[in-house]
Amino acid sequence: MSRQARSWIIAWATGQGLGLWLLHEWILKLAIPQQYFSVIWALYALVITLPLSFMLLPAYRQQRRLWGMALAYSLLMAGAAAYSGYQAWMSGIPYHQTWELGFILGCITFSSWFVLLPFAEHGLCKGQWFSDYAFLFSAAWRNWVKLMLAGLFAGLFWVLLFLLAGLFKVLHVNFLMDLISSRIFAYPVTAITFGIGLSLYAAKEDALVGIYRASLDILGWLLPEVSFILILFLLALPFQGLALLWKTGYATSLMLCLLAWTIFLFNAAWQDATREERFPRWLRRFIGLGLLTMPVYILLCAYSLGLRVTQYGWTIDRVWAALAILIMAIYALGYAWVVLRRNAVWMLQARQVNIVAALFAVTLLILTLTPILDPVRLAVHSQVSRLLDGRTSVSDFDFEYLRLEGRRYGNQVLQELARNTTHEHAVLIRQKAEDAMKVTYRTFKPQGPEPLTHAQLQEQLTPYPHTVALDPAFVDFLLEQRNSGKLYLNCSTSKPCPVLVLDMNDDGEQELVVLSGYSSHVFQRTQGVWKVAGRLTGKDMDALGATKIQRELDALDFSAKPNAWRDLWIGNMKYQVEER
Repeated sequence: MSRQARSWIIAWATGQGLGLWLLHEWILKLAIPQQYFSVIWALYALVITLPLSFMLLPAYRQQRRLWGMALAYSLLMAGAAAYSGYQAWMSGIPYHQTWELGFILGCITFSSWFVLLPFAEHGLCKGQWFSDYAFLFSAAWRNWVKLMLAGLFAGLFWVLLFLLAGLFKVLHVNFLMDLISSRIFAYPVTAITFGIGLSLYAAKEDALVGIYRASLDILGWLLPEVSFILILFLLALPFQGLALLWKTGYATSLMLCLLAWTIFLFNAAWQDATREERFPRWLRRFIGLGLLTMPVYILLCAYSLGLRVTQYGWTIDRVWAALAILIMAIYALGYAWVVLRRNAVWMLQARQVNIVAALFAVTLLILTLTPILDPVRLAVHSQVSRLLDGRTSVSDFDFEYLRLEGRRYGNQVLQELARNTTHEHAVLIRQKAEDAMKVTYRTFKPQGPEPLTHAQLQEQLTPYPHTVALDPAFVDFLLEQRNSGKLYLNCSTSKPCPVLVLDMNDDGEQELVVLSGYSSHVFQRTQGVWKVAGRLTGKDMDALGATKIQRELDALDFSAKPNAWRDLWIGNMKYQVEER
């Protein structure tokens, strides 16, 4: 690297550091910084992306196209950041809740910048955007290694600075610690150190190629394993059924993660298709079979998401899941198509698939920072539509979701709902909307058990002896206790609770003992009314003793016996003697 190129990088790093420091100082002078997020986030997008683009492309500093492309991208992301900042904060919402949207903005900005940077370098070098895939591949990984190593260089620099300041502090010399802790020192020095790291590693291009090539060569050998997982899971799925997938609630996330790892490891092994094929033919065919299963996973993910959306509508998470499925679908369908074409060079046309998928992903991600594909706007519109057309009842609708998760869109809709007069339940909607607008944090309410009917609870109880019929009045009493949350029962149709019918207190009347682990209780009838007489305790009430208990019950080996030892009372405190 020439001295002029190194000076260029350090100059832009210095400007970036000073810009970040000035921004921080300005924010500290604002009474309510959240009100200016639309400006603050836009300025951060400019100060971070514009210098960084110039620092990564110093070889093309004399081309006007570099200035045009860098400015265009930075202004685009500044506009998206302004929109996100405007939507992020509403009066009364805690400041920390805005950081989630800020984190998403940062991730999208960096990832889209990183993906587009090799295309920009390709255009500057060759006059075209993506004609040479090997160039794009090499530029992307080279940039990644440079960024990581420059960040590590800056981090180690600060470790040594704090070590130096700490040693002098032991000698009661606090000047150095105060200096490096000041913002006017920290911002410029960090940026300059990072720029120096970039310039040093940029001068070692051959070494960088060796680093990422060696790393990818090692990671590529995990591709057969992930192919085995893809095939094995699909083979096991018909024997277990799809119902188990939907019960988990996170099967779609697991399948998307598996697809993401498949894409990454395939590209780590395949790289740019210019190197010697490392896998034997039979293993390449096995990997190809694994790639052919990817569209099946896409169908499963889409079906699972479709079920949720049909039942409950769109939420922010489901919009993100849909976008992830769309991006993965480009890779899955593209790779399957390439496998079926069976080119002379293994997976040669995966180049076009990667280019299309990368540009498609960047486009989608940037659109999520605009009203077009804003997940918050889509989720709010979907949920409110379900409320107004009756698909979601007013009592089940989550008004706090609009307040705390819906950002500005949700709060504007809440204000509209608070003035609603046309809905058949307009009074209740207005009341709940007004209450939600006063909320600052989530109101967590204990969730009771899912209500059962008399017949459903009856199926979850097994009397002993089996010839005895349970009193319907007892089942009604137990049902009221259970549905109201006064009594916990760990019963189900597949694993019913035993109900023992026997005289527990020698009063000539039959009591009922419901065995439900540590929630086992004794019930008695007084003047025709059932009530809880007490709680049953014992050393074998846990799950480990359940099998033993069930074996004795099946043999009808149960009875009520008097205590050999009387209870000891000290004041109102009761003690029982447990024999050994």
